[in-house]
Amino acid sequence: MDPVKRISEMEKILNEQNALIENLRDALEKFEAHQDEYIKLRDYYNSEVYFDDLESYDKGELPTDLLCGVLSEDAVYNLFCENFNVAIDMIELATKVLKNR
Repeated sequence: MDPVKRISEMEKILNEQNALIENLRDALEKFEAHQDEYIKLRDYYNSEVYFDDLESYDKGELPTDLLCGVLSEDAVYNLFCENFNVAIDMIELATKVLKNR
């Protein structure tokens, strides 16, 4: 391969990887910063208050225009699963990165 092409290709890879790492760091910082909120949701979902709110919804005691997807078992359960799966993906990727160092 021509040195100019090779150096240009490697320069492109360097710049793309630096941008990806910067974006990943930003995303990880945001994800970590919101884990307290995630725990708050988890605790709510596992509490008697959640069931009281669900009962109020079922009885029609809440405003009809109230967004209440949080009362859906599927929506919250899917979030819990996705949070877990993302954590596993991070561990697997970190292991792969460290092994290929």
